[in-house]
Amino acid sequence: MNKKYQVFISSTYTDLVEERKTILNLLLMADCIPAGMEAFVATDDEQFNVIKKVIDLCDYYILIIGGRYGSINEATGISYTEMEYEYALSKNIPVLVFALDDTVELNESQKESDVIKQGKLAEFKLRAMRNRLASVWKDTGDLNGKAAIAIMRAKQEISRPGWTRGGEYNQTELLKQIVDLQKQNELLQKQLDEYKISSNSNDKELPFYGYTIKLHYTERCLIYTASTTIDEKDVETTLDELFKFISLRLTAKHNSKDFVDAVSSFVSGYYVDRQQALIVKNQYIQLGLFSATVNKNNEEIITLTEKGREVMNELNALI
Repeated sequence: MNKKYQVFISSTYTDLVEERKTILNLLLMADCIPAGMEAFVATDDEQFNVIKKVIDLCDYYILIIGGRYGSINEATGISYTEMEYEYALSKNIPVLVFALDDTVELNESQKESDVIKQGKLAEFKLRAMRNRLASVWKDTGDLNGKAAIAIMRAKQEISRPGWTRGGEYNQTELLKQIVDLQKQNELLQKQLDEYKISSNSNDKELPFYGYTIKLHYTERCLIYTASTTIDEKDVETTLDELFKFISLRLTAKHNSKDFVDAVSSFVSGYYVDRQQALIVKNQYIQLGLFSATVNKNNEEIITLTEKGREVMNELNALI
């Protein structure tokens, strides 16, 4: 099937007009569907709700960071651009980040004069650059080249639903997908049955104690330039060792970001691949160590269960 992918372009607007055009043209050449909001910039919650509906329909999300932070929402205290970014993350939409090199000289209209906004921009940029698909750019040509590579990598590495023209489908391929899904469902059901049996007999038999996992960590960096070298490494641990560490940091009600931050702090000076951390979170939920609920803002809230507290106390008990 000839599948197209819809991509949301997010940035401040007036200072990055040319850069947005560059990305838009690149997406068209890459056979993608751009979903920029040039004619509809959010200035209140009602307009932002419209933008969220557009993001919901997108397969990928591109964030371009320049020298400005943008308009701040009074209720949240952060810019609408950052709110868009946080919303895309909450919906598990793959994010591609392109941040302007800190060494690039900007004119006054391209940078923030407000000290508070400067600080908020620095914090936002620091968090966004933790993304695995993040790059630093110096000019529109540099941005174009790095965005082309990032989009190609994202399409190859991260499967997304995409869009197909009505009536275009491969019946043989669809039947194969159905068979594969049935096999996966049977395997998951078998694993669930085995888990129920083991959980009723002895907690020590759970796929938890000594169960090895590997997490990818990236070095934290405060200032990014074109010559910055970022260290990356895989860290091997076990589900129980990781839980022993993070459970003490998640004793109250927390959101998914707090969980990812706790897993990141397992390795000092580094941050973890977000998708891997969320997979671990789901494993803990399946093991009954955390419970997950959704609040009125449609955000997932995780809480240690009674069983989770018992295991936390057991693992952290003084011997």
